[in-house]
Amino acid sequence: MRVTNNTFPDSLLRYLQSSTMEMNTLSNQAANGQRINKLSDDSASANRILDMQEEKGRITQYTRNSERAENINNTTISQLNNLLATSERINEIAVLSNDLKGEEGLQAYAEEVNELIEHALQSVNSRFNGEYIFGGIASGNPPFEVNTDADGHIVEPATGDAVTYVGAEDGPSFHLSETGKVEPFTDGDTNRKFSDFLNRMVELRDALESGNSNAVTQTMREDLEASEDDLIFTLSRQGSVQMRIDFDKNLNEQRFSDLESNISAEADVDIAQVMVMLTQAQTSYQATLQSAGQILNSSLLDYV
Repeated sequence: MRVTNNTFPDSLLRYLQSSTMEMNTLSNQAANGQRINKLSDDSASANRILDMQEEKGRITQYTRNSERAENINNTTISQLNNLLATSERINEIAVLSNDLKGEEGLQAYAEEVNELIEHALQSVNSRFNGEYIFGGIASGNPPFEVNTDADGHIVEPATGDAVTYVGAEDGPSFHLSETGKVEPFTDGDTNRKFSDFLNRMVELRDALESGNSNAVTQTMREDLEASEDDLIFTLSRQGSVQMRIDFDKNLNEQRFSDLESNISAEADVDIAQVMVMLTQAQTSYQATLQSAGQILNSSLLDYV
């Protein structure tokens, strides 16, 4: 077999080029800690990593959704607690008024009820980030319309109610996972019960203002108690919503952590091992250069 003069230099050049590429790859891995820097490094692992990163992106959006839903739900619960505290005092007044006979005492209660009506109205027309909490998808306008007299006093018109719900029937839902969603807003039927509560408060105030304790009837008291039961039920429902949000948040956090671990297992390198391999490659490269230099500097005259 004939070996030309160029065989050794060509082989040496190819080996040095290959060694240089290997050292560059190892140096990059040592610098950034990543085993895969381009798709060709390991196409199968790279595709798996891309899929997992895409899933992380979806989970990040689900987390944002859960945070917004939680904020809405927390605000809803806060206002429901305000309404419940108002209801408890209203029911106390409805019972205590039965023992009062003087107009002054009844009028004092009427004034307190009027203040409680205003307070409750602020709760049902409360906003979060500029959106009305109890307005559903129609969150740009106050969901409860109020009939007032010239002095701004909330009064019952000749026909109809003093307070009317005009918001949407439903609120937007939020996806917390690929298959699960939650609705933190109260629905139209629930919100109309809030307006019933306010109208019952107006009815109680007007009865107290009449100065006749008998004007506060047992039916009025029972209706107010029913409104309180509605508030308690709604609070319980919002508590269930919070449990669902917490459950999905925890699942998403665990899944996100698992994905990061899986991506790390696919993409990260063992720095200690890479440094050993890099040192070996550099040593081999230097030894090759030294040996090649000695061989290439030799001639027939060295053996004469």
